[in-house]
Amino acid sequence: MNRRRFLRSVSTGVAAALAATAVPHASARQGGLTVRFVGMMGFVKRTDGTLLAVTPGHHAMQHFAHVPFAMARTGSAIAAALGMQPAPGVVAEAFDQQVTGSGPDDFVFLCLEHMSIDVVAHDGRATVDNRADHLAQMHLIAPGKRLRSDLGRWSHATASLSGGRLVNSSAHPDAGRIWSFGAHKQPLTDAVNFEAGAASLRLSAGRTVRSFTPAADDAAELWFISSAGPRIDQGDPKRLEHGELLSQFLVGADPVIAECESATGRNTPATGLPCGVPAFVSLEAGAGAVFPPFMDLCFQAYYGDDGGGI
Repeated sequence: MNRRRFLRSVSTGVAAALAATAVPHASARQGGLTVRFVGMMGFVKRTDGTLLAVTPGHHAMQHFAHVPFAMARTGSAIAAALGMQPAPGVVAEAFDQQVTGSGPDDFVFLCLEHMSIDVVAHDGRATVDNRADHLAQMHLIAPGKRLRSDLGRWSHATASLSGGRLVNSSAHPDAGRIWSFGAHKQPLTDAVNFEAGAASLRLSAGRTVRSFTPAADDAAELWFISSAGPRIDQGDPKRLEHGELLSQFLVGADPVIAECESATGRNTPATGLPCGVPAFVSLEAGAGAVFPPFMDLCFQAYYGDDGGGI
């Protein structure tokens, strides 16, 4: 399948799914929704201006596994609607420094393996107002490279975004620093926020579908996380070695390792994951295996026609 056919098929499929669930703008229940994307993933701009967030699958020949999961605050309406559960041994602040100080019972979790999330803002437009310019710009890092035609096959979790806006954020102290991909230099981030004044969210896993629309007084929050699994060595926070997985997964490019001399890394508490990690943690072990996440930045990338046209 070529790039154009892939993007068209994704757009058509998502549009059909959302047509049955999106609340009409005129009669929408007003509320606020923030979906916080943390960790390694790519954002693909479709021809209609919507965005598709894709997480990398597990590379059979490398030790860089990335596990997709969601988290939300315990007792929140969105957690109840999506059927999220506690995960003993999982420490939320290990994945996002903005929730440092939270307790072990403050968050609930959901594995996103082979799941998709569709978010439609009730602002009357499809195009996402993309202000997240700290995403790695693939048209400058890998000029001339096309989107992989088998992206849908290898992505283990996706999120479709319509309307609303995407803004820079951070979950790691090295986010926002200037990183070099060879001659190309830019600020990088490991987190962005999708914000909508009112929106509907739909989560699909096979035939299982769950939906959520915030109430008028509910400032709903959901974390969509692609977490790095454990590795056999400490790694170097000044060189984003595991970024090669994103280059190969998104555009099939030979990787250019990002470097930043001022990067410090981040010491995080030991934590489990709410899901199993292939080749490292058996599905039976689940969150019982405890390890610290990567110290280095798990950056995000953008693929679209802004600023150069891939």
